[in-house]
Amino acid sequence: MKFAQHLKGLKPHPRILFNDEELKEMKTRVADKKLESSIDFNNLWYEILELAESYIAEKEFTVVYPSCSVQLTIPLPLIQLEPVGDPPGYIDYPFWTMYSRAIEERIRVLSFAYGITKDKRFAEKVKEYLLALSSFTRWFEFPLRGAEGNLSNAHFTIGAAIGYDAILHTLSSTEKDMIKHAILTKGLQPFRIDFNNHDSHNIIASKQVAMLIGSLAILDSDCKDEVEPFIFNSCIYISNYLNSRLMDPDIEGLLYLNVAARHILMAVDTYHRSTGNNEFLQHSYFSFLPDLFIYSLGTGGKVSFVNFSDSFYSLDISYLMSILASKNQNRIASWYINKFSGSHLETLFHTNNLPAPLDPEKYYGNRCANIFSTIGWASLRSGWKDHDHLLAFNSSQSAKNHNHFDQNNFILHVAGEWLISNPGYQDYVEGPRRDFTIGTIGHNSMLVNDKGQSQLGKSKFVDWYSSEYYSFVSGEAAGAYDKSISQWERKIVHIDNSYYLVIDKVVKEDKASVLSFLFHTTAQIYAGDKTLLPGEKTAETHITFVGNNVSASIYNCYPKDIKISVEQHKGAEEYGSYLQIVPQEKEQLQYLITMLVPEASKNEFAYSVNRVESQFHIEIARQGITDHILVNENRDFVWQTSSNGEIGLQGEQSWISFQNDDRKLSKFSVVNGTCLKVQSDYIFQSSEEMNISAQFNDIGAKIQLELQKNTQISLKTAQPTILLVNSEKHLINYQIAQEMLELYLEQGLYEIELFI
Repeated sequence: MKFAQHLKGLKPHPRILFNDEELKEMKTRVADKKLESSIDFNNLWYEILELAESYIAEKEFTVVYPSCSVQLTIPLPLIQLEPVGDPPGYIDYPFWTMYSRAIEERIRVLSFAYGITKDKRFAEKVKEYLLALSSFTRWFEFPLRGAEGNLSNAHFTIGAAIGYDAILHTLSSTEKDMIKHAILTKGLQPFRIDFNNHDSHNIIASKQVAMLIGSLAILDSDCKDEVEPFIFNSCIYISNYLNSRLMDPDIEGLLYLNVAARHILMAVDTYHRSTGNNEFLQHSYFSFLPDLFIYSLGTGGKVSFVNFSDSFYSLDISYLMSILASKNQNRIASWYINKFSGSHLETLFHTNNLPAPLDPEKYYGNRCANIFSTIGWASLRSGWKDHDHLLAFNSSQSAKNHNHFDQNNFILHVAGEWLISNPGYQDYVEGPRRDFTIGTIGHNSMLVNDKGQSQLGKSKFVDWYSSEYYSFVSGEAAGAYDKSISQWERKIVHIDNSYYLVIDKVVKEDKASVLSFLFHTTAQIYAGDKTLLPGEKTAETHITFVGNNVSASIYNCYPKDIKISVEQHKGAEEYGSYLQIVPQEKEQLQYLITMLVPEASKNEFAYSVNRVESQFHIEIARQGITDHILVNENRDFVWQTSSNGEIGLQGEQSWISFQNDDRKLSKFSVVNGTCLKVQSDYIFQSSEEMNISAQFNDIGAKIQLELQKNTQISLKTAQPTILLVNSEKHLINYQIAQEMLELYLEQGLYEIELFI
């Protein structure tokens, strides 16, 4: 990008939070109650106005730090916060981060209110904050560290830039010079330590963004030479950041991704508003970003997100979605705004020109599973409706400071409740709560001889596949442990949007090593009709986690010789209990197969498991349906058969589903296969290994194909009258004697529909 060329077209003030055209549009939106939207913009405006009025009237405000049980009262007019002193167990606790965010937020709301109303009272309050900040000796908290590792100087710089830009014409020459000098010397110049620093850490990203926004606010002819280097450095960082996010495996969790993404979006939005250039906004990363959040969104009417690494179930992503909806016309972001952020202040700030919302099932075309292989996260879900469920799985290479020792960990959300859970944000005070929140013991992972993982990251996805009714992902996490194991591959299979199989394969260095598999919950734990309390054991292999309104079942399918107990981590009892499953076999190669049923039914699932070396035949009976899962855990292309010999597969794995009333084949999937045979019928044959999923009904079939090579395919079906391949009519080549549809297709992805 030609940054210097873009600056030649620099727009006049205001250009940071809004421009004159956007203010005009917002006034229209607030005044027009007939706008075709579910969002009440008029009511939102009055909420912002009321908030701005409260900011004018307040004599003090409070900043709450729940992690260390501290609350600060900040008197007004503002003066620089004196050192607070570290809470017990902390070193350099960052009190200024939330303090500076509270000030930035007040300046932003007051600036917006002034822009809409031109009420001088709002401008005067903004000026009061700006002059106070200008009198601070510094905008970073820890003098010895300077701007290193401090977020406060980023928030102060952004807040000062927004306020200065919004009320510039109300300031005297002396006031302008004082504030401008403060932004340059207290904000921008300390950021020089981050010139050419391209770390994706959220603090670095925030400072680089503040560098750009602060520079664009004060860039004029009299300081062009001083300010432009900060702009160019920040623009290069943002360009590299956006490119690397599509290839880099690092992720600090959704909380810090949201922090970084919010700031990056703030910067590119400001760059567009200031220069008229939208190349940053159109980057492909901003098409990927909303998908990760939407696929990590829980079900039910309340917003809840996957809390891998240092994160929380509750996140505010309104800013992110507002910008992507309004500026990039992203319809899934618009759906989120309309469903969850209609009463949020960000919705009025940043949702001009919203596109029509499109719900996830339509937007993603019923692709309810998504494998984010680069970062090692997977979402296997039944949908986004209130009654749906989500299993999120991570096996990641990321080893940042906010990551945990939690590889091959998963959590389960069912109809609004987290029934298999994570502790979320780590406790930084040494002791049992820290051990639990950051360690393997607090996650749905595995212990070896009561020890957890010793390395952050060191894991990755090794195989995956997704289709409408059958999806799986396999993670390899042995590298996260010491030398006690040489392999731990965990495969999670989602079948028919109904239940999950968790297949663990562990190779131990010592046969006598003891493996413990953990399933955490804050729900009640039942074995049959009995409540299991911490310290109790059970011989039952069907365990139920019962939440407030829904429940989930855990079936221990293989091996038979296991010990099951309920435990709590002493000193971290508030995080709930966990089910511990310990196989008793003393084998170097150890398997564990667990079935998870998201919504427990009065009709129990029946199951059987047959193993021949690395090959498993798992039969599941459920509510009028019988499923057969054939899996080769060596992940090789081999011939496999069911235990009764009726099903044969040439491939890696398959799922075959029959209706019990007529024994009719209704659905099947085959991964890396060339042949599926049921009794004497070949259901399909192909010339090359491929992935196939099919659903049959009375009027025809729907088939998904993934072909790595040009492939000849024969498919057992009644003679079709219409054949659609990727929605286009296709020539029908049907062998009547064999009752086989013949297809020749080139490498690629195909959606096939046939009607009989």
